[in-house]
Amino acid sequence: MNQQKQRIFDRIDDNRAAILDRSRLLFDTPELGYREFETGRLIRGWLESWGVPYESVSYTGLQVTLGHGAPVVAVLADMDGLPKKAGAGRIHSCGHSLQTSAALALIEVMKDEPLNGTLKVIFTPAEEMIDFEYRQSLVDRGLVKYPSGKQDMIARGVFDDVDAVLSCHASGEPGCRFDVGSTLKGFVIFKAVYQGLGAHAGAAPFAGKNALHAAVLAQTGVAFLKDRFDPRDGVNVQPVISEAAGTVNIVPDHAVVETYVRARTEEALFAAADLVENCLKRCGQALDIETEVTRRPGFLPLSQSEEINALVKENMLLLCGEDQILENLVSGASGDVGDIGALLPTVQFGFTGVSGRFHGDDFAVTNEENACLCPPKILAGTVLDLFEHPVSGRPGFAARKARYLKTWLGEP
Repeated sequence: MNQQKQRIFDRIDDNRAAILDRSRLLFDTPELGYREFETGRLIRGWLESWGVPYESVSYTGLQVTLGHGAPVVAVLADMDGLPKKAGAGRIHSCGHSLQTSAALALIEVMKDEPLNGTLKVIFTPAEEMIDFEYRQSLVDRGLVKYPSGKQDMIARGVFDDVDAVLSCHASGEPGCRFDVGSTLKGFVIFKAVYQGLGAHAGAAPFAGKNALHAAVLAQTGVAFLKDRFDPRDGVNVQPVISEAAGTVNIVPDHAVVETYVRARTEEALFAAADLVENCLKRCGQALDIETEVTRRPGFLPLSQSEEINALVKENMLLLCGEDQILENLVSGASGDVGDIGALLPTVQFGFTGVSGRFHGDDFAVTNEENACLCPPKILAGTVLDLFEHPVSGRPGFAARKARYLKTWLGEP
């Protein structure tokens, strides 16, 4: 370990009490996406106390720039929480507060360091794809372009000057301290609305058109489609009937089916989504039910940079043995970091130190050493390594971005 890296690691240890205090406060301040107002206020307060300038981006997001010149390395930190499963309230049950804490610890130790490049630390809102009506209202008012924070940042040009991207995320994998090279699935969002015709279910059912039958047929049709999916592609489709009108004595005239289509690769995702879309449409049409199917982009699968992951692992090995690092984990989860990975060399490593179910009310931070102090060390060490051994996705970025905006997000 070189002197600068050792100095930064030591400073993180010296700042232990402050880092843990911030992490606990952030964990206790969960807010939904594009509603991270108090989280943003806390971040701005800490940055101002350190004399670090910042700029607002994507409504509730923030960006800090340290150093100057090439290469430009971006570190991303999600900000948003989730609704509690039981009762009212919110909780950081995906551990995004730990990312925010790590990013702040990174800024605190790097702000006075001589840097051989530019470090952009970006606090990204609205990673969880929920709260659609509120987010659509922001789009309609022109406050954001897209419901995902990173998608909004891509469209606004936040990554246009970036060479490489780093991120981290809490992991619940047992028997290890870190993971590197894990996959994330992409997904496409579908909503099928079936509009039939109500009628007396006993006296004249023949006068009606049963929209619920179309919804049930669509569920069954998707189930039959699953034989078409190669298991290696990890395609997953679980349609639910989210609305159904009528009572026991009235032919249902309205029903809604909603589903995500998930897969490990773009090719498999788009192929599966086309099949599901066709099935949702045809099942309604087969029963002469008025059918409207909407298809919206979710997140792209994450393709990680092997070059950067090699550097990440080297920095993990400064903190633990190789037997404590899990490599190439196959995950069924998704994240909008996948959209970044489609455009630039990107990694998202995992760290343990949490317990309970992800997205569950029993989620908790149980090993603060590993979850709060180690991630900023790995991030800082990898940033320094990337300054010395650049990995750049700048060549061809403009063309990839233009294709992404048109074919994935649907811009004209």
